[in-house]
Amino acid sequence: MAADPDRVRQLIYTSQAASPFDAAALRALLTLARARNTAANVSGMLLHVDGSFLQVLEGEADVVVPLFEKIGRDVRHRRVITLLARELEVRNFADWSMGFFDGSARAATTPGYRATTGFADLAGDPVALVRIVGEFRSGRWRQLAA
Repeated sequence: MAADPDRVRQLIYTSQAASPFDAAALRALLTLARARNTAANVSGMLLHVDGSFLQVLEGEADVVVPLFEKIGRDVRHRRVITLLARELEVRNFADWSMGFFDGSARAATTPGYRATTGFADLAGDPVALVRIVGEFRSGRWRQLAA
C-alpha cells in the first residue's frame, strides 16, 4: 500500500548507544540532528536515558524511511528496534526540528524506561508509546528535568 502524500509518516524507534554519550557528545549530536532535520523538513523528539534512546521522526515517507535506514547503519547505535510506524494527519512535533530530554541519572522517573531494556519493552505496546510521546509533547518531560 502506497503512503498517502498528504499525510505525515511518523516512525518511532529505540536504540542503545554503542558507547557512552557524555553531555558534550549529546549536544553535538543534537545540533547536527536539528540542522539536518530542518533542511530535510523532518521533525521529532529524542529521549536519552543512560545510553538508551527513544526517537520520533516525522516527515514525508520518502525522507523519513531512508533517514531511519541510515540511523540503523550508524555505528553509534546498536539494537535499533522499530516501535511504531504510522501515518498521521498532522505532525505531533511540527515546530520542533528535534525536541530533546536527557534523563540520565533520572531513569526511575522517566516514563516507559526500564533499566534492563531501555525502551525496548515498548515494542508491541502502541498505547503506552503514544502516551509517552504525548506526555513529551505536552511538556511533562520539562517538569522531570527540573
